[in-house]
Amino acid sequence: MGSTLEIKKEETSLRPTVKHYLKRAKEIESYLFKNPKEWGRFQAEFNSELNVVFRNIMDFDKASLAKNYDNKVYKLKRLFVNRIREMFLRGECINWSFRKPFGYAGDFKIIDMIYLNNPATTGFERLFDNYFQMSSISVAVRNRKEDFKRMILDFIKERNGQKLRIMDLASGPCREIKDILSADSSLFKNVVLDCYENDSNAIEYAKSLLANHASGINFIKENAVRIALKKDIDCLIDEKYDFIYSTGLFDYFEEKIAIRLIQNLRKLLKPDGVLAISDVRDKYSNPSIHFMEWVGDWNLIYRDDDSFRKIFIESGFKENELDFQYEQQGILQYIIARNKKG
Repeated sequence: MGSTLEIKKEETSLRPTVKHYLKRAKEIESYLFKNPKEWGRFQAEFNSELNVVFRNIMDFDKASLAKNYDNKVYKLKRLFVNRIREMFLRGECINWSFRKPFGYAGDFKIIDMIYLNNPATTGFERLFDNYFQMSSISVAVRNRKEDFKRMILDFIKERNGQKLRIMDLASGPCREIKDILSADSSLFKNVVLDCYENDSNAIEYAKSLLANHASGINFIKENAVRIALKKDIDCLIDEKYDFIYSTGLFDYFEEKIAIRLIQNLRKLLKPDGVLAISDVRDKYSNPSIHFMEWVGDWNLIYRDDDSFRKIFIESGFKENELDFQYEQQGILQYIIARNKKG
C-alpha cells in the first residue's frame, strides 16, 4: 500500500492524512489477514481514518471553489485517481461501483446491495464494505426507498380501493415493491404496476425478486431518454397513470433532458394524477461525494432546490401543484407534483 500524494503542503493537508491512513491501514490489514473475523474491533477507527482523508478533500474543494480555483481541484482529483485511488478500491461495494459490470453507474445490483446492507466479506475487505454502507449517500438511498414506499402506500390508501395504474420509471431491482407486497399483498389487489426499465439484466433480476407476486406487474423494456425525446408520447405509451414515480434517474440527466422527460410524464398522468421524482441536492449536501466520485467513479448531477423546481415549472406544472419533501439527512430532495388539469 505504498506511494504518497505529491502535492504542495500549502494547497492541502491531504498528503499527511493519506500517509497516516496508509500506515495504520497496513497494520490493520496485516492483523486481519490472520484474524479475518475480528474486523469489528477496527471499524470505528477505520471509519474515522477514512473520514479524515475525505473531509480534507472536501475542505480543499470548498476553499478552491470559493476562490474560483477549479483547476486546483481538477489537478488534485487527477493526482488522486492516477496514484492513490487503487489503495481505496477494496471490498465488493466500491469495486462494483468502479468496475461497472453492467456498463453504467448506479446499476440495479449496487442499489440492491445498498438496500440490503448485508456485506458477505470478512477481514480488511469488510471494513471497506461497511464504510461504503455507512456512508451518508448509502443511508440516503435506503431512506429514499422507505420514503417512496410510504408515498406509494399513502396514495393507494388515499384512493380508497379505486382501481389504479402506477408507473415505476427506471425500476431497477423493485425492492420497494417487494417490501410492500411481502408485508401485505392485498394492498395491490386493485393496482396494475408497469415497470419501465432499459436494462434487461435489471428486468430479469426484478422478475425473480417478485416471482411470488407476479399478478398485476408488467415489465416494459424502454429507454427513459427515448421517452423524453418522443414528440408524440401517446404513440409510444398508450396508458394513462394515476401515479408515476422514479428514484435516482434524474441524478444523471442534464436539465434539457429532465425537462423533456417531465413534460412527457405529465402528459401520461390522469387528471389529479401524481408524479413523484427524487433528485440529489447540491454537491456539498453529500458528505460522501469524494469517496463516491473519486474512488467509486460514481458521478451525479447535483441541483439546488430552485434548479429542481425550475425543471417542473418549465415542464408545465404550476407552483401550487408542487410539494417539496426531503430525505431526512437533507441529501436528497423529492418533488411530488399533482396534475390538477382536467
